[in-house]
Amino acid sequence: MTKKEKGNYVIPSPMAKAMAKVSPRTQYEAAMMSIIFIICGLLIMAIYYPFTNATLFMKIFLPINSVCGIVLLSSYLVTTFQQYQSYLMAMGIMEEMVNE
Repeated sequence: MTKKEKGNYVIPSPMAKAMAKVSPRTQYEAAMMSIIFIICGLLIMAIYYPFTNATLFMKIFLPINSVCGIVLLSSYLVTTFQQYQSYLMAMGIMEEMVNE
């Protein structure tokens, strides 16, 4: 497998080159911010939807589904934050080793 094949997977080459330029720190921060916005949207929908003129099934199903989505995304947010902390710690250790 060549280097080109190994790094691209199913992503087109121009997109893979653009994504390779994004730093891991920026990616972690963007992922955490987007997860927070999605959680806020799900929370608003879970609170708002029961007061609409929807069927009883949808008034029950959608809020329960939204709460489950919030739990799943919260778990992903915590995992991403832990990875982000580990990345920052590793970068700090590497910087200390370079400065010695």
